[in-house]
Amino acid sequence: MLLPGLIYVSRYPLTYPYVDEWGFIPVVFGERPAGPWLWELHNEHRFVLPRLLYLGLFRLTGDLRDGCWVSFLGISLLAAGLMRLARTVRGRARLTDAVFPLLLMHTGQDENLYMGYQMGFTLTVALAAGLLAVIVRTGEANRFRSGLRAAGLGGLLLTCGAAGLCYGVAAAAWIVYLAVRGRMTTWQRVLLLLAAAFTPLYVALYFRGYARPAHHPPSAGVIESVRIGLEAQAMAFGPAAAGPWLWPTLGVVILLVGAAVGVGLVVRLRSDSGRAVGLLLYLAAGAAVAFGIGWGRSGFYNDMGFAWRYGWITAPAVWAAYFTWVVWGGRVSVYGRWALLAAAVVVAPIDTASGFLHAERKLRPLSEAWEADVRAGMAPGPLVRKHFPEVGPGGWQEMVVALRLMRAHRYLYYESLGEEES
Repeated sequence: MLLPGLIYVSRYPLTYPYVDEWGFIPVVFGERPAGPWLWELHNEHRFVLPRLLYLGLFRLTGDLRDGCWVSFLGISLLAAGLMRLARTVRGRARLTDAVFPLLLMHTGQDENLYMGYQMGFTLTVALAAGLLAVIVRTGEANRFRSGLRAAGLGGLLLTCGAAGLCYGVAAAAWIVYLAVRGRMTTWQRVLLLLAAAFTPLYVALYFRGYARPAHHPPSAGVIESVRIGLEAQAMAFGPAAAGPWLWPTLGVVILLVGAAVGVGLVVRLRSDSGRAVGLLLYLAAGAAVAFGIGWGRSGFYNDMGFAWRYGWITAPAVWAAYFTWVVWGGRVSVYGRWALLAAAVVVAPIDTASGFLHAERKLRPLSEAWEADVRAGMAPGPLVRKHFPEVGPGGWQEMVVALRLMRAHRYLYYESLGEEES
């Protein structure tokens, strides 16, 4: 899985800003102060930590494409870490642990691999994986330490937009449970409760001055939001799941509900409730992420939930199901893990081929045409009107400003841009 991914990110990352990146150019080139930008709303999100990482990486390397390398190498290390976590919890490795590289490292996540800013998704899911690792390694003796670790990870997750907010709130709720039900001293309980109290304060600050994006249509309602959310959850299995949406999404729902029911039974029947409650809250956060995507995007075109970029951000819910089976074992758990591996083996080559086909048939020709016109000296205005006719005058102005800055700062080959005609 590593080899095709390395080929992809060495060949296809865009040499021009993509979608939201156009508006970031004044900040990354130092023409606009970074402080207010770090806290600014980005659609429904406040990406404080991802933006800080994005800006820092550009200041270090001077190339917007390096975020693509961070994304793929980061997700590869994450897949390896999840395999190691499964081995640690179980005490030995199993073939079924291969689901992690198969579902995370295919090139069907193409928008996450050719747009540098998507490394914000990588950071979010890496922190979510860290929270999951804390949960599944928690026992009666280390509840206080686990609570402190969850507080740190939850605090970082809060700064990673709406998805991070879901997992941060889940972490805070779990910390409260540990403080109330765990065996620890009074000062330890107080410390954990104080750590958990940071979350509602941050959430209140997050929504202060919040406004729904004006360019987004209103939600189409709960039912349609659930449908789009299920589509987004299905993308944890890559674009191969983007056929008739009913069967893949129902499969995901059965997978997650089955895991949740299993954890609920453990809460009732066993004393190891710390991990069980943590996994239940983690699954709830995953469901909230999927539904949030549905609520925010259901007013757009039909089947928008099948956007390929959602594959990473909805993956943690599948991890929670898998680790539920790892932790408590049993025949049903074995069947679940092997069924998930079988699905991953089927979809991984389809997903990888889909990523390369999309890049060769659409992405690369567009990039080559753009680069040819820049090198030929086309002025910024005609350039953006030719290549982005769907954007409209408001977006063109932002793009022209960005291109002029890229020319002024001699970014890549953009010094070849011509002067704008009056």
